[in-house]
Amino acid sequence: MRNFILILLFTAACLAFIITGHLYWERKIEATVQAARAKVETSAKQETETSQTKVILARARQLPAAAQAAIKRAVEENRPIRLVIAGSESTPENGGWPELLKQALDDAYGKGVFHITVHEYEGLTTADADRQRIAADWVKDKPDLVLLEPFLLNDNGVVTIDDTLAHIQSIIDQLKSAAPNAVVILQPPNPIYNATYYPRQVEQLEAFAKENGYPYINHWPAWPDANSEELNRYVDPQTDLPTAEGANVWADALAKRFIAQ
Repeated sequence: MRNFILILLFTAACLAFIITGHLYWERKIEATVQAARAKVETSAKQETETSQTKVILARARQLPAAAQAAIKRAVEENRPIRLVIAGSESTPENGGWPELLKQALDDAYGKGVFHITVHEYEGLTTADADRQRIAADWVKDKPDLVLLEPFLLNDNGVVTIDDTLAHIQSIIDQLKSAAPNAVVILQPPNPIYNATYYPRQVEQLEAFAKENGYPYINHWPAWPDANSEELNRYVDPQTDLPTAEGANVWADALAKRFIAQ
C-alpha cells in the first residue's frame, strides 16, 4: 500500500512537471510569435510610411528646394504640411483660386496631407500690411510654407515699387523672427488688361525674389496676353479681380508646380 501511494505521488509529480513544462513552452512560443508579429507589423508600418514619404516628395519635386525640405521635415514628423496662403482680395479666403488649389492638393496628395489656411487682406497696401504686422497672423498657424501674394495691385499708383519691396522684406522679417523655419514663396497678383507700369513692378518683384533667395512662382505665362482683350474674360475689368475662369487658370498654374506628374 505504501509503495502504491509513493507510485501515485511520483506519477502525479511527473504529470505536474510535464504539464508545467508544456504550459511554460506554450507561453514562451506564444511570446515569441507575438514579438515576431509585432516586429513584422512595425516593419510593415515603417515600409508604408517610407513609401508614403517617397510618394509625397516625388509629388513635390517641382517646388523650390527650400519648399521641398520643409515638406520633408513635416512628413518625417508625421504631421500635416502647414501651408499658409496670404494676399489681397485677389486671394480670397472663400472661393477663388485658393479653394481650387486646396482641392487639387487633396486629390493629388490625399486629404489632410496639407493643412491650408487662407488669410485675405482686402484693400491693404504693402505699407498697411507692414504697419499692421500681418505676419503675426501667420505665425499662429505654425506654417511650413507661406505662399504670399504681395499687394502690388493695391500698391499700383499709390506706393512706389522700391517702397513696396522694402515693405515685403519687412513683412518677411517679421515672420522669420517668430517662425525661422517657415519658407516664404512669393507670387505676383493676377495680370490686368493693358497695364503699363504694373507689369514692370511684377518684373521687379521677381528680381527681388531671386536677389534675396526667395522661391518665386510666376503664374502669368498661364494667362492670356495682358495686351489682349481676351484677358477680360479672366480678369474683371471693373474690379481687376479674377473671374471664375481666371481663378481656374491661377489654381491650375500653381497646381502644376505643387504636383509633379
